Amino acid sequence: MKKLRIWKTPLFLFCLFLGAKSLGGPSLAEGKTVSFPEVSGWKQAEKPQVFSPKTLYEYINGAADLYLKYDFQNLQVGEYRNDKKASVTVEVYRHQTPHHAFGIYSQERLAKANFLDIGSQGYSESMVLNFVQGPYYVKINSYNTGADDQEILLTFARQVAQNLEGPSSLPAILSSFPAEGKRKNSEKFIAKDFLGYSFFHSGFTADYELLGKKFKIFVIEGKNQNDCRDMMERYLKQTENLEKKSGEGSYRLRDPYHGEVDLYWQGKYIWGTMNLDDPNLRSTYFQYFESFFKK
Repeated sequence: MKKLRIWKTPLFLFCLFLGAKSLGGPSLAEGKTVSFPEVSGWKQAEKPQVFSPKTLYEYINGAADLYLKYDFQNLQVGEYRNDKKASVTVEVYRHQTPHHAFGIYSQERLAKANFLDIGSQGYSESMVLNFVQGPYYVKINSYNTGADDQEILLTFARQVAQNLEGPSSLPAILSSFPAEGKRKNSEKFIAKDFLGYSFFHSGFTADYELLGKKFKIFVIEGKNQNDCRDMMERYLKQTENLEKKSGEGSYRLRDPYHGEVDLYWQGKYIWGTMNLDDPNLRSTYFQYFESFFKK
């Protein structure tokens, strides 16, 4: 099996779907052995490979550091071949939480790809099908599968998804982002150093365009109210806005790296906008978040 992979993903003939069944094995959620599917007409080329955080670079040398930032736990790889010299590779990346799995998926997904109802969300393109489900990010790549490429990929994806535990929905906090103006599939989860600051441990963002304006909206979920207070105090100090007192409510300040940033702190949540200079529109979005998090 090749050690390094190009970032593409494949799957199997839909007509083979009815003939597919699962091989036995421990649950993926236990972080042990993947129950790779058995598909009629295809055979596993060799014993599945397993990579840990220490050995991930052996398989994806150029991208390992990014995956480690998203609390990567292990990778299990199964390769299939048929008698027509076609091949399919199934890569199952397990991360610490569904947030982290979605995060790495969101960094790699293509906004204009063909999105699919598979797992929590998936998409496909030529010789590639990627999806996320619970703490798992699955990448399926195909080679020499011809005109049936997409049907093959979809068959494998469905069978792999059946073997995975975890919620089949995206992180619930994504529903807090207002729909109006949001660019579809632009949501991302940043696992570390949100906005470039270590004290903002993580955050969700989405791209917006409305009334001729392009801007970003973000949400930071703290552990509790005190955690958010600490983040706000450190942010005010870091950006030299010392004249402002930390307390729940709205903030408008100058960030040396992001320009004008508007924030609102309520309970264990901090939300805000960047590059949105329309006060009425900004107020509308902030009121929406305030109502949402009071539920």
